[in-house]
Amino acid sequence: MKPRVVALGCILFLLSGMTAWAAVDGREVFENNCAACHGLDGRAKTPQGKKLKAHDLRESKLTDAEIERQIRQGKQNAAGVLVMPAFGKELSDEAIAAVIVTVKGFRPAGK
Repeated sequence: MKPRVVALGCILFLLSGMTAWAAVDGREVFENNCAACHGLDGRAKTPQGKKLKAHDLRESKLTDAEIERQIRQGKQNAAGVLVMPAFGKELSDEAIAAVIVTVKGFRPAGK
């Protein structure tokens, strides 16, 4: 085999593995965007979470689609006041998918 072909093959192999390393960390996205209100444990016991009456994510029964909609569009209370900001413009599709997994991870096993 020609050395160039072997070298190119090695480079492509290494680059293909980098996508796994670059995968979005849902926990990190959550910590950077959601934890101020929902807390690192998802219980919403933070000062901001209490003020805005954020939901305890351990008790959430929302579907993936409902969680995604709230992340993308935000959430208003009954009076129409925005109580959760929209992150649809700030977060990539991959980041939103990853944070959905993290949010659902606060639920007790089997829920």
